Amino acid sequence: MQKLKLLLLVFLLILAGCTSTRQSGTSLKPYWRFEAGLNKGGIVENTDFTGLAEVEPDAYTGATRTGYNAGAHCVIPLLNHGIETGIVYMFSPQTFSYKDDINGYSGERNFATSQLMMPLTLNLSLFRQKAPEGLIHLKLGYALQLNIVGITSNGTLPEYSLNRWSNGFTVGFTATPFRFQDGSKLGFFIDGYRGTRIYEDFYNQKPSDMPGTSYLKYGIIYQLPVTQKIRPDK
Repeated sequence: MQKLKLLLLVFLLILAGCTSTRQSGTSLKPYWRFEAGLNKGGIVENTDFTGLAEVEPDAYTGATRTGYNAGAHCVIPLLNHGIETGIVYMFSPQTFSYKDDINGYSGERNFATSQLMMPLTLNLSLFRQKAPEGLIHLKLGYALQLNIVGITSNGTLPEYSLNRWSNGFTVGFTATPFRFQDGSKLGFFIDGYRGTRIYEDFYNQKPSDMPGTSYLKYGIIYQLPVTQKIRPDK
């Protein structure tokens, strides 16, 4: 919990810096990006039952369907690169199927997982000769997730528990090659994530390292015009 509080504090401090107008050593002001797209992921289910007695390989399976995401990001220039943070909403639908006659479980559990995500990444800027902030960013960092999971079930299923918070590492790629007359840009992004578990049941217990959270999301970016700071006269 202390790690989550620290990550949230850093996120809020950097986001506050996006609205600051103080001078800094860089010639670029913080700038905003808005994104929307599709994703696949959510809860990562266990597929290795070697630690559980008398469980057949197909006794429990998971199916993930395509979801959607949207968010707003702020990039703060740092030397020739940048620090990016923001808020992203992601929705992921999933179904877990149970056909375990040995343990007496059968039926389906459907998940509608909504996640509010707060990423914090270091962006490595490439092709700066084409744009002062770079046309391509390689991103590496951490993400905090607030999980709101809606569940519907049918059949005889094992009890479960949910964790409200999760966190983990994220990597990504963004490109903004299309520029409009007002200086705004259009491009695309791809982000991946692997984090801590939010769901536990008979087949997804703590001794296993496989259960967790993950996603691959992709879509389009609209970037507001990037402006330079006006340096005071000496």
